[in-house]
Amino acid sequence: MRMKTITYVQFEEKPREWGIDNFSLGNINLVVGKNATGKSKILNVIGGLANLISGDVELKFRSGKYNVVFDNDGKEITYILEYEESRVLKEKLIINSKPVLDRHDGGRGTIFAEEENKEINFQAPENQLACVNRRDDVQHPFFEALYKWGKQMRHYHFGSPLGKDCFAIINNDEKGSDLNPKDTNQVVVMFWKGRKEFSDRFVDAIKVDMKSIGYNLDKIDVGRPMSLAFKPGPIQIPNGMLVQESDLDEETDQNDMSQGMFRAMSLLIQLNYSQMGSIPSCILIDDIGEGLDYERASALIKLLVEKAKNSKVQLIMSTNDRFVMNNVPLEYWSVVRRLPKRTKIYNYKNARKTFEEFELTGLNNFDFFSSRFYVEGKDQK
Repeated sequence: MRMKTITYVQFEEKPREWGIDNFSLGNINLVVGKNATGKSKILNVIGGLANLISGDVELKFRSGKYNVVFDNDGKEITYILEYEESRVLKEKLIINSKPVLDRHDGGRGTIFAEEENKEINFQAPENQLACVNRRDDVQHPFFEALYKWGKQMRHYHFGSPLGKDCFAIINNDEKGSDLNPKDTNQVVVMFWKGRKEFSDRFVDAIKVDMKSIGYNLDKIDVGRPMSLAFKPGPIQIPNGMLVQESDLDEETDQNDMSQGMFRAMSLLIQLNYSQMGSIPSCILIDDIGEGLDYERASALIKLLVEKAKNSKVQLIMSTNDRFVMNNVPLEYWSVVRRLPKRTKIYNYKNARKTFEEFELTGLNNFDFFSSRFYVEGKDQK
Protein backbone atom coordinates (compact mmCIF):
# COMPACT_ATOMS: atom_id res chain seq x y z
CA MET A 1 0.00 0.00 0.00
CA ARG A 2 1.30 3.46 -0.95
CA MET A 3 0.44 6.89 0.43
CA LYS A 4 -0.85 9.15 -2.37
CA THR A 5 -1.63 12.37 -0.51
CA ILE A 6 -1.55 13.69 3.02
CA THR A 7 -3.09 16.81 4.54
CA TYR A 8 -2.34 17.55 8.17
CA VAL A 9 -2.87 20.36 10.66
CA GLN A 10 -2.26 20.69 14.38
CA PHE A 11 -3.52 23.35 16.81
CA GLU A 12 -5.89 24.62 14.13
CA GLU A 13 -7.03 28.26 14.58
CA LYS A 14 -4.61 28.68 17.48
CA PRO A 15 -1.31 30.61 17.70
CA ARG A 16 0.69 27.37 17.33
CA GLU A 17 -1.12 26.25 14.18
CA TRP A 18 1.00 24.39 11.63
CA GLY A 19 0.10 22.13 8.76
CA ILE A 20 0.76 20.56 5.36
CA ASP A 21 -1.75 20.99 2.54
CA ASN A 22 -2.34 18.13 0.10
CA PHE A 23 1.21 16.78 -0.14
CA SER A 24 1.22 14.40 -3.13
CA LEU A 25 3.75 11.58 -3.06
CA GLY A 26 5.18 9.15 -5.59
CA ASN A 27 7.05 5.89 -5.11
CA ILE A 28 10.34 7.75 -4.61
CA ASN A 29 10.40 11.12 -2.86
CA LEU A 30 13.12 13.55 -1.79
CA VAL A 31 11.89 16.32 0.51
CA VAL A 32 14.31 19.26 0.22
CA GLY A 33 14.41 22.57 2.05
CA LYS A 34 16.43 24.89 4.23
CA ASN A 35 16.88 24.23 7.93
CA ALA A 36 13.75 24.77 10.04
CA THR A 37 11.35 24.71 7.07
CA GLY A 38 9.58 21.55 8.24
CA LYS A 39 11.31 18.66 6.41
CA SER A 40 11.81 16.52 9.51
CA LYS A 41 8.39 17.53 10.80
CA ILE A 42 6.74 16.19 7.65
CA LEU A 43 8.45 12.81 8.03
CA ASN A 44 7.56 12.77 11.73
CA VAL A 45 3.90 13.38 10.88
CA ILE A 46 3.88 10.41 8.49
CA GLY A 47 5.78 8.22 10.93
CA GLY A 48 3.51 9.31 13.76
CA LEU A 49 0.41 8.25 11.84
CA ALA A 50 1.98 4.84 11.16
CA ASN A 51 2.66 4.33 14.85
CA LEU A 52 -0.89 5.31 15.79
CA ILE A 53 -2.78 3.12 13.32
CA SER A 54 -0.56 0.12 14.05
CA GLY A 55 -1.18 0.49 17.79
CA ASP A 56 2.56 0.84 18.45
CA VAL A 57 1.95 4.06 20.39
CA GLU A 58 -1.02 5.24 22.40
CA LEU A 59 -2.86 8.44 21.59
CA LYS A 60 -1.16 10.87 23.95
CA PHE A 61 -0.91 13.88 21.66
CA ARG A 62 -2.59 17.24 22.15
CA SER A 63 -3.70 18.06 18.63
CA GLY A 64 -3.76 16.55 15.16
CA LYS A 65 -5.93 16.36 12.08
CA TYR A 66 -5.10 13.89 9.27
CA ASN A 67 -6.67 13.37 5.87
CA VAL A 68 -4.71 10.69 4.03
CA VAL A 69 -5.35 8.88 0.75
CA PHE A 70 -3.69 5.52 0.02
CA ASP A 71 -3.48 3.38 -3.10
CA ASN A 72 -3.86 -0.28 -2.16
CA ASP A 73 -3.26 -2.14 -5.46
CA GLY A 74 -5.72 0.08 -7.30
CA LYS A 75 -8.16 0.40 -4.41
CA GLU A 76 -8.41 3.94 -2.99
CA ILE A 77 -8.46 4.14 0.80
CA THR A 78 -9.14 7.45 2.56
CA TYR A 79 -8.46 7.70 6.28
CA ILE A 80 -9.48 10.74 8.33
CA LEU A 81 -8.46 11.23 11.94
CA GLU A 82 -8.94 14.20 14.22
CA TYR A 83 -7.99 14.36 17.90
CA GLU A 84 -7.61 16.96 20.66
CA GLU A 85 -6.11 16.50 24.12
CA SER A 86 -5.67 12.74 23.51
CA ARG A 87 -9.36 12.30 22.59
CA VAL A 88 -10.57 11.18 19.17
CA LEU A 89 -13.06 13.70 17.78
CA LYS A 90 -13.47 12.19 14.32
CA GLU A 91 -12.35 9.03 12.56
CA LYS A 92 -13.44 7.88 9.11
CA LEU A 93 -12.40 5.17 6.69
CA ILE A 94 -13.63 5.28 3.10
CA ILE A 95 -12.80 2.56 0.56
CA ASN A 96 -13.51 3.36 -3.10
CA SER A 97 -16.03 6.04 -2.05
CA LYS A 98 -17.79 3.62 0.33
CA PRO A 99 -17.72 4.67 4.03
CA VAL A 100 -16.96 1.68 6.26
CA LEU A 101 -16.18 3.63 9.45
CA ASP A 102 -17.73 6.87 10.68
CA ARG A 103 -16.95 7.79 14.25
CA HIS A 104 -17.50 11.06 16.08
CA ASP A 105 -16.79 12.80 19.38
CA GLY A 106 -17.69 10.66 22.37
CA GLY A 107 -16.50 7.44 20.73
CA ARG A 108 -19.83 6.54 19.10
CA GLY A 109 -20.22 5.79 15.44
CA THR A 110 -21.09 3.27 12.75
CA ILE A 111 -18.95 0.54 11.25
CA PHE A 112 -19.60 -1.88 8.42
CA ALA A 113 -19.84 -5.54 9.48
CA GLU A 114 -18.83 -7.90 6.66
CA GLU A 115 -20.50 -11.03 8.05
CA GLU A 116 -23.81 -9.24 8.54
CA ASN A 117 -23.38 -7.12 5.40
CA LYS A 118 -24.65 -3.98 7.10
CA GLU A 119 -23.62 -1.00 9.19
CA ILE A 120 -23.78 -1.45 12.95
CA ASN A 121 -23.47 1.00 15.82
CA PHE A 122 -20.45 0.85 18.09
CA GLN A 123 -18.65 2.80 20.78
CA ALA A 124 -14.90 2.85 21.40
CA PRO A 125 -12.91 4.46 24.23
CA GLU A 126 -12.32 8.12 23.44
CA ASN A 127 -8.55 7.75 23.74
CA GLN A 128 -8.32 4.81 21.32
CA LEU A 129 -8.47 4.62 17.54
CA ALA A 130 -11.31 2.48 16.22
CA CYS A 131 -9.05 1.10 13.48
CA VAL A 132 -6.95 -0.40 16.28
CA ASN A 133 -9.63 -1.10 18.90
CA ARG A 134 -12.02 -2.75 16.41
CA ARG A 135 -9.55 -4.80 14.36
CA ASP A 136 -11.29 -8.03 13.41
CA ASP A 137 -10.38 -10.19 10.41
CA VAL A 138 -13.92 -11.57 10.24
CA GLN A 139 -16.19 -8.55 10.67
CA HIS A 140 -13.85 -5.65 9.79
CA PRO A 141 -11.04 -6.96 7.54
CA PHE A 142 -10.69 -3.55 5.86
CA PHE A 143 -8.59 -2.34 8.82
CA GLU A 144 -5.85 -4.85 8.02
CA ALA A 145 -4.30 -2.84 5.17
CA LEU A 146 -3.97 0.20 7.44
CA TYR A 147 -2.50 -1.90 10.23
CA LYS A 148 0.09 -3.54 7.98
CA TRP A 149 1.11 -0.22 6.46
CA GLY A 150 1.68 1.25 9.91
CA LYS A 151 3.39 -1.85 11.31
CA GLN A 152 5.79 -2.17 8.38
CA MET A 153 6.77 1.50 8.29
CA ARG A 154 10.46 2.15 9.00
CA HIS A 155 11.74 5.58 10.07
CA TYR A 156 15.48 6.26 10.10
CA HIS A 157 17.14 9.44 11.35
CA PHE A 158 20.39 9.37 9.38
CA GLY A 159 21.76 12.34 11.30
CA SER A 160 21.51 10.34 14.55
CA PRO A 161 23.97 7.65 15.79
CA LEU A 162 21.65 4.87 14.48
CA GLY A 163 22.83 2.56 17.25
CA LYS A 164 26.54 3.47 17.29
CA ASP A 165 26.34 4.21 21.01
CA CYS A 166 24.33 1.06 21.80
CA PHE A 167 25.66 -2.43 22.55
CA ALA A 168 23.83 -5.67 23.31
CA ILE A 169 24.04 -8.67 25.63
CA ILE A 170 23.49 -11.70 23.41
CA ASN A 171 23.33 -15.38 24.33
CA ASN A 172 23.63 -17.82 21.46
CA ASP A 173 20.58 -19.77 22.60
CA GLU A 174 18.35 -16.68 22.48
CA LYS A 175 15.93 -16.14 19.62
CA GLY A 176 15.94 -12.37 19.84
CA SER A 177 12.17 -12.39 20.23
CA ASP A 178 12.25 -9.03 21.99
CA LEU A 179 13.66 -7.29 18.92
CA ASN A 180 11.64 -4.26 17.87
CA PRO A 181 12.38 -3.72 14.15
CA LYS A 182 11.24 -0.10 14.48
CA ASP A 183 13.91 0.63 17.10
CA THR A 184 16.80 1.85 14.95
CA ASN A 185 19.23 1.60 17.87
CA GLN A 186 18.95 -2.21 17.98
CA VAL A 187 21.28 -2.76 15.02
CA VAL A 188 23.55 -5.23 16.88
CA VAL A 189 20.66 -7.52 17.80
CA MET A 190 19.13 -7.07 14.36
CA PHE A 191 22.34 -8.15 12.61
CA TRP A 192 22.73 -11.14 14.93
CA LYS A 193 19.13 -12.19 14.41
CA GLY A 194 19.26 -11.58 10.66
CA ARG A 195 22.32 -13.78 10.27
CA LYS A 196 20.64 -16.50 12.31
CA GLU A 197 17.39 -16.35 10.32
CA PHE A 198 18.72 -15.76 6.80
CA SER A 199 22.26 -17.16 7.04
CA ASP A 200 25.01 -16.07 4.62
CA ARG A 201 22.68 -14.39 2.13
CA PHE A 202 21.88 -11.73 4.74
CA VAL A 203 25.55 -10.96 5.45
CA ASP A 204 26.48 -11.15 1.76
CA ALA A 205 23.71 -8.70 0.83
CA ILE A 206 25.08 -6.17 3.32
CA LYS A 207 28.63 -6.64 2.01
CA VAL A 208 27.48 -6.06 -1.56
CA ASP A 209 25.58 -2.92 -0.56
CA MET A 210 28.52 -1.59 1.46
CA LYS A 211 30.89 -2.23 -1.45
CA SER A 212 28.59 -0.30 -3.78
CA ILE A 213 29.06 2.80 -1.62
CA GLY A 214 32.83 2.45 -1.29
CA TYR A 215 33.36 0.23 1.76
CA ASN A 216 35.08 -3.07 0.96
CA LEU A 217 34.43 -5.46 3.83
CA ASP A 218 35.74 -9.02 4.03
CA LYS A 219 33.83 -9.72 7.22
CA ILE A 220 30.93 -8.35 9.25
CA ASP A 221 30.40 -9.81 12.70
CA VAL A 222 29.18 -9.24 16.24
CA GLY A 223 31.63 -9.46 19.14
CA ARG A 224 33.36 -7.82 22.06
CA PRO A 225 34.36 -4.19 21.42
CA MET A 226 38.16 -4.33 21.22
CA SER A 227 38.75 -0.62 21.79
CA LEU A 228 36.87 -0.53 25.11
CA ALA A 229 38.00 -1.82 28.51
CA PHE A 230 35.55 -3.55 30.83
CA LYS A 231 36.00 -4.24 34.53
CA PRO A 232 36.04 -7.94 35.44
CA GLY A 233 32.91 -9.16 37.19
CA PRO A 234 29.79 -11.29 36.92
CA ILE A 235 28.16 -9.04 34.32
CA GLN A 236 28.40 -10.36 30.78
CA ILE A 237 30.44 -8.21 28.40
CA PRO A 238 28.25 -6.53 25.77
CA ASN A 239 28.61 -7.10 22.04
CA GLY A 240 28.99 -4.59 19.24
CA MET A 241 29.50 -4.59 15.49
CA LEU A 242 32.88 -5.66 14.09
CA VAL A 243 34.12 -5.35 10.50
CA GLN A 244 37.23 -6.43 8.65
CA GLU A 245 38.05 -3.90 5.96
CA SER A 246 39.90 -5.32 2.96
CA ASP A 247 42.81 -2.88 3.20
CA LEU A 248 43.37 -3.21 6.97
CA ASP A 249 45.12 -5.96 8.93
CA GLU A 250 42.95 -5.71 12.05
CA GLU A 251 39.22 -5.70 12.66
CA THR A 252 37.49 -2.41 13.46
CA ASP A 253 34.81 -2.30 16.14
CA GLN A 254 31.84 0.04 16.10
CA ASN A 255 33.43 2.38 18.62
CA ASP A 256 36.31 3.05 16.19
CA MET A 257 34.23 3.26 13.03
CA SER A 258 33.61 6.68 11.55
CA GLN A 259 30.13 8.01 12.21
CA GLY A 260 29.37 8.09 8.49
CA MET A 261 30.48 4.51 7.90
CA PHE A 262 28.51 3.19 10.86
CA ARG A 263 25.36 5.10 9.88
CA ALA A 264 25.52 3.67 6.37
CA MET A 265 26.13 0.11 7.61
CA SER A 266 23.42 0.38 10.26
CA LEU A 267 20.90 1.61 7.69
CA LEU A 268 21.79 -1.16 5.25
CA ILE A 269 21.64 -3.86 7.95
CA GLN A 270 18.19 -2.68 8.98
CA LEU A 271 16.90 -2.30 5.42
CA ASN A 272 18.11 -5.76 4.41
CA TYR A 273 16.60 -7.28 7.54
CA SER A 274 13.26 -5.61 6.88
CA GLN A 275 13.24 -6.62 3.22
CA MET A 276 14.14 -10.25 3.92
CA GLY A 277 11.79 -10.52 6.90
CA SER A 278 8.68 -8.53 6.17
CA ILE A 279 8.75 -6.16 3.22
CA PRO A 280 8.45 -2.62 4.60
CA SER A 281 5.53 -0.61 3.26
CA CYS A 282 7.27 2.74 3.48
CA ILE A 283 10.79 3.86 4.38
CA LEU A 284 11.39 7.30 5.87
CA ILE A 285 15.01 8.53 5.98
CA ASP A 286 15.64 11.94 7.52
CA ASP A 287 18.86 13.83 6.65
CA ILE A 288 19.99 11.18 4.18
CA GLY A 289 23.74 11.30 3.45
CA GLU A 290 24.60 13.27 6.61
CA GLY A 291 28.23 12.59 7.60
CA LEU A 292 29.23 10.96 4.30
CA ASP A 293 31.57 12.40 1.68
CA TYR A 294 30.28 13.35 -1.76
CA GLU A 295 31.05 10.05 -3.49
CA ARG A 296 29.61 7.84 -0.77
CA ALA A 297 26.54 10.01 -0.22
CA SER A 298 25.88 9.92 -3.97
CA ALA A 299 26.38 6.15 -4.14
CA LEU A 300 24.08 5.56 -1.15
CA ILE A 301 21.31 7.64 -2.73
CA LYS A 302 21.59 5.74 -6.01
CA LEU A 303 21.52 2.43 -4.14
CA LEU A 304 18.38 3.38 -2.20
CA VAL A 305 16.61 4.64 -5.31
CA GLU A 306 17.42 1.40 -7.17
CA LYS A 307 16.17 -0.68 -4.23
CA ALA A 308 12.92 1.29 -4.24
CA LYS A 309 12.52 0.98 -8.02
CA ASN A 310 12.87 -2.79 -7.82
CA SER A 311 10.30 -3.25 -5.06
CA LYS A 312 6.88 -2.04 -3.91
CA VAL A 313 8.46 0.00 -1.13
CA GLN A 314 7.66 3.71 -1.00
CA LEU A 315 10.80 5.73 -0.24
CA ILE A 316 10.59 9.17 1.39
CA MET A 317 13.90 10.92 2.16
CA SER A 318 14.76 14.43 3.33
CA THR A 319 17.87 16.56 2.90
CA ASN A 320 19.35 20.05 2.63
CA ASP A 321 22.65 18.69 1.25
CA ARG A 322 23.62 19.92 -2.22
CA PHE A 323 25.44 16.65 -3.04
CA VAL A 324 22.31 14.67 -2.36
CA MET A 325 20.13 17.10 -4.32
CA ASN A 326 22.38 16.91 -7.36
CA ASN A 327 22.14 13.12 -7.40
CA VAL A 328 18.37 12.75 -7.21
CA PRO A 329 16.35 13.57 -10.36
CA LEU A 330 13.98 16.53 -10.04
CA GLU A 331 11.03 14.27 -10.78
CA TYR A 332 11.44 12.86 -7.24
CA TRP A 333 11.75 16.25 -5.53
CA SER A 334 9.31 17.93 -3.16
CA VAL A 335 10.60 21.38 -2.25
CA VAL A 336 9.50 22.69 1.14
CA ARG A 337 8.75 26.38 1.66
CA ARG A 338 7.92 27.71 5.10
CA LEU A 339 4.91 30.04 5.34
CA PRO A 340 3.02 31.38 8.38
CA LYS A 341 1.22 28.41 9.97
CA ARG A 342 1.85 26.22 6.91
CA THR A 343 4.50 24.35 4.97
CA LYS A 344 3.99 24.65 1.23
CA ILE A 345 5.31 21.95 -1.06
CA TYR A 346 6.28 22.21 -4.74
CA ASN A 347 6.73 19.06 -6.79
CA TYR A 348 5.95 17.49 -10.16
CA LYS A 349 2.36 16.90 -9.08
CA ASN A 350 1.44 20.56 -8.50
CA ALA A 351 4.16 22.50 -10.37
CA ARG A 352 5.16 20.30 -13.28
CA LYS A 353 5.55 23.18 -15.75
CA THR A 354 7.97 25.00 -13.43
CA PHE A 355 10.09 21.88 -13.00
CA GLU A 356 10.16 21.20 -16.74
CA GLU A 357 11.08 24.82 -17.53
CA PHE A 358 14.04 24.61 -15.18
CA GLU A 359 15.31 21.39 -16.75
CA LEU A 360 15.71 23.33 -20.03
CA THR A 361 18.16 25.77 -18.39
CA GLY A 362 20.96 23.20 -18.15
CA LEU A 363 21.74 24.16 -14.55
CA ASN A 364 22.27 21.56 -11.85
CA ASN A 365 19.53 20.49 -9.47
CA PHE A 366 20.86 22.46 -6.51
CA ASP A 367 20.47 25.70 -8.50
CA PHE A 368 16.75 24.99 -8.75
CA PHE A 369 16.66 25.06 -4.96
CA SER A 370 19.18 27.83 -4.20
CA SER A 371 17.78 30.25 -6.81
CA ARG A 372 14.21 29.73 -5.55
CA PHE A 373 13.20 29.00 -9.14
CA TYR A 374 10.40 26.80 -7.83
CA VAL A 375 8.77 29.84 -6.14
CA GLU A 376 9.21 32.28 -9.01
CA GLY A 377 7.91 29.84 -11.58
CA LYS A 378 4.94 28.92 -9.42
CA ASP A 379 4.09 32.56 -8.69
CA GLN A 380 4.23 33.51 -12.36
CA LYS A 381 1.46 31.09 -13.21
